[in-house]
Amino acid sequence: MLSRFHGRLPYLALILAAAGCSSSEEPGREPAAPDVRPLSGVTAFSHVDSVRLHDREERAVTACMTARGQEYTAQPAIASARGAETNPYGLLTPERAAADGYGIVGEYLHLRSTPPPTDKPRTKAWQQALTGTVEHRVTLQLPGGTNVQYSTDGCIARAQAEVYGPEWKTLEPLTVNLANRVLATVEEEPAYREAVQRWSACMTESGHPGADLQAARAPLNARLPAAAKDEGTLRALGRDEIEAASADARCQTDTGLAEAVADVQREVERKLLTTENEKTIARYRQAKERALDAAAE
Repeated sequence: MLSRFHGRLPYLALILAAAGCSSSEEPGREPAAPDVRPLSGVTAFSHVDSVRLHDREERAVTACMTARGQEYTAQPAIASARGAETNPYGLLTPERAAADGYGIVGEYLHLRSTPPPTDKPRTKAWQQALTGTVEHRVTLQLPGGTNVQYSTDGCIARAQAEVYGPEWKTLEPLTVNLANRVLATVEEEPAYREAVQRWSACMTESGHPGADLQAARAPLNARLPAAAKDEGTLRALGRDEIEAASADARCQTDTGLAEAVADVQREVERKLLTTENEKTIARYRQAKERALDAAAE
């Protein structure tokens, strides 16, 4: 989801190195497998792009709120790069695994060092200026029965229309919904399950058994609350996480998991996506590209 870590080693690798721990990759391994994502990754944003767009949107919200006589302080982007970089299928590269594991300890360290901004109680008028009123609320029904509601007269909606274009409030949920449907369908396909079974057998042989791509992460996540109370225990968890993730990435490479997922996804999208879906995706991509071009100016 980026030029992997923008030339910087993730915080987890840095803190382990500072503690005298290191993780090395095997030399001469094959190039990293493709980063497979639904709809060719159209709904994914790099962390750099996400921050630029966030900042532009916050400036637009601030201007809108000021024009309405309301005080508003632009909120900084506090999310880490992991949200953009994490593969929705759980696919890993050896490089990422060696540097950041699954991102469990690294994300905890990021959140610990970047507390969310505090906010004070707001009046009803302030909240309505920001998010809009009931009278201007719109309900968008998505395939599968999910409803998305938003008000068109709030400063957030106005700012998003300014940054992404007037169709964004419809295009984004529709396209994300399509991506989620593709992902869910892929994970139900027999060919996908067979590929995961091959990966699972490899993981069992490596000493990290797991029936699916989230299973190896579960025991590490379970250890985090206790490990967070002691820096030495937290570093030990970080080492174990990198070891497990590196084994995971090796098994994915050795079993050709990413390539298998790509093949299944290609067939699912061919069958699932309609002509109208393709038009929606194309409009979303155009709106996204226009927003990124404007943010880069």
